Amino acid sequence: MCGISGVYAYRGNRTLDHAVLAAEAALIRHRGPDSGGTHIDGDLGFGFRRLAIIDLDGGHQPIVDDETGCAIEFNGEIYNYRELRAELEVRGHRFLTSSDTEVILRGYLEWRDDIVHRLNGIFGFAIWDPRGERLLLARDHFGVKPVYWSDHGGSLRFGSEMRTILADPDLPRRLDPDAVRVLLHFGYLPSPHTLIDGVHKLGPGHLLVCDRHGVSVRRYETTVPEIDRSIDEATAVGTYTQLFDEAVTRQMVSDVEVGCLLSGGVDSGMVLAVASRTSPTPVQTFTVGFGGDFDHDESADAAETAAHFGSTHHDLRVDVDDVEALLHECLWHLEEPVLSQSTFAYQVMTREVRKHVKVVLTGQGADEPWAGYDRYLGERYGARARWLFGSTAAASVAGRLGGAERFRRATESLGLTDPVERFTAIHTVFDPGLVADLGGRGLADATIDPSDVVRAWQQPVSHLDEFSQLLHIDTRLSLPDDLLLYGDKLSMSNSVEARVPILDRELMAFVESLPPEMKLRRRTAKYVHKQAAENFLPRDFVYRKKRGFATPIDRWFADELIPLLERTVLAPDSVCSEMLDPTAIAAMVEDHRTGRRNHRRQLTTLVSLEIVAGQLLGTTNSHHPSSSNQPSGAVAASTLRETRA
Repeated sequence: MCGISGVYAYRGNRTLDHAVLAAEAALIRHRGPDSGGTHIDGDLGFGFRRLAIIDLDGGHQPIVDDETGCAIEFNGEIYNYRELRAELEVRGHRFLTSSDTEVILRGYLEWRDDIVHRLNGIFGFAIWDPRGERLLLARDHFGVKPVYWSDHGGSLRFGSEMRTILADPDLPRRLDPDAVRVLLHFGYLPSPHTLIDGVHKLGPGHLLVCDRHGVSVRRYETTVPEIDRSIDEATAVGTYTQLFDEAVTRQMVSDVEVGCLLSGGVDSGMVLAVASRTSPTPVQTFTVGFGGDFDHDESADAAETAAHFGSTHHDLRVDVDDVEALLHECLWHLEEPVLSQSTFAYQVMTREVRKHVKVVLTGQGADEPWAGYDRYLGERYGARARWLFGSTAAASVAGRLGGAERFRRATESLGLTDPVERFTAIHTVFDPGLVADLGGRGLADATIDPSDVVRAWQQPVSHLDEFSQLLHIDTRLSLPDDLLLYGDKLSMSNSVEARVPILDRELMAFVESLPPEMKLRRRTAKYVHKQAAENFLPRDFVYRKKRGFATPIDRWFADELIPLLERTVLAPDSVCSEMLDPTAIAAMVEDHRTGRRNHRRQLTTLVSLEIVAGQLLGTTNSHHPSSSNQPSGAVAASTLRETRA
């Protein structure tokens, strides 16, 4: 795990400097405090920071092949690198290091861009090939590691975080109206969107090529699941158990100690079960809880799981009084607005992790492919309801069912027969009526339709049953740009590598081949996953009530949201007041304050938008974390300059 950054002046319009590249890379020193490096070859410059995990002494980057001049900088881990290395050695390649980074480079020399299809791991990398004056950027199949890029003035800038790109003083900083529009709909920014116009996220399973002709982006991960409807339950459970065990074991590869994040739930408990058997010493485990009578506190469940496996357990606490400070701190590192409540817990937890280990395994990634959320109930049984009652009646009946908000949104979408429209509606934060009310000067310039975002992922799998379509889409849309985004950004803000073995490629290929009834059986979500969990955990652990890394944020917002909104969103010079209709925002706030409507999710989105926009644009509402949380050695963007040729 590391941080990459760089620039390719493909029109030859600037002269690069090692000191400037190093200063830009220092902005993400938190991603790699162990060492740094730069590489310049004509109009190409790399700036790199390293968190040493594999080949501690020999894995320094960037790595350059002396014969061809090809160079690589790489963020992530490749879990099958030893097998790939052996294959490449048979083909005549000779290695100078023991690192997975060199395996990618020599794999590129052998297979060119097709190297991405052979990698089982998490990655964001850049490969420079001077033979064709060509730069290749790639992001892993499920988008665990972020890659940002911007093409401006004949130069391509890229990095693991936006801040290295925004260090360019010539890059205009203005909000992208389309990004604000999709944010209001989804509550996060789906790839390729960022708040800053002209700065993009490379999508999961995508690569970018830049040569003297310019930039092109394409999706390389085009594998479409084939649903195996002949598989029986016993075979599915047995195969999944074996593949899960192999995936976690594979991701224990490291030259430093590996710990586990523990929520008290099934997913992280299964990971710990395998890690405990694989580790030569007791695994260090970490969980976070909240005091008082907060009923989502899982620390007792996590402690029980830790005790069962004999781990060295660390139980942390968050004071609700710290939440606003944590909000600012988290958003500064995320560089994107978020809605997920568990970001606060994750930040506190990984901050403590760094005092003990560099690497942790997590249980992230199971809910989307295994139908673990309430919204999937509505989709799974919606077709039957529409067949029985008709679409209009089904939606009306569902609207009276009550239950969790996400379940209500899923069931209320039953009246939509078009799957793209229905999937888009399921993920609505601001419904079209609220968006119309909020439409200000800035939002009026937006041209994007949120359904187009969903359609791009739905089209390749449109032949599958609609339940499988939704799981496939969510695994590549909401998972990478919401949960995995904060998982990477916040762990790396504390110089911690967080791995996600449930998203192992071999494991996921099997999961996505299973039919719907193996994932959601009546009202039992993650059905085969839980059956397999009984091979790893005591049965009563498996069927505990699910709580997840939640926080008492509703309680905090009930007490503190209004003053926070007044200081940020409702301020006369706020970004929200510029982009949206301040009168409509004030009406929403009043409805929330008086209890007429619960707008917690919508107002959280606006607060996050305001804070992040202020941080990125440098406005009066900007807030930076204390110096102890800033990247050590960071250089202010305004001090970075490059000489023009």
